Amino acid sequence: MNKDDKGFESKIKGMYSGGGCACQTGLLEKKKSSLKEVVCKNCGKIFKTDKDTDYCFRCRKQMKEVK
Repeated sequence: MNKDDKGFESKIKGMYSGGGCACQTGLLEKKKSSLKEVVCKNCGKIFKTDKDTDYCFRCRKQMKEVK
């Protein structure tokens, strides 16, 4: 094991001894969500979606039934 590996391991052990896990120590990068927050143009409900829409699921379903 080389000098860099020993330094990295001691850094990790130091972080874990504080009671935190790897997800809380900043070692793992958080993935940016592809969801965006949208306000429904029909009912005003705030929802998150990855689709390109301006209407919530319920309003889209009602619009399909009317057609």
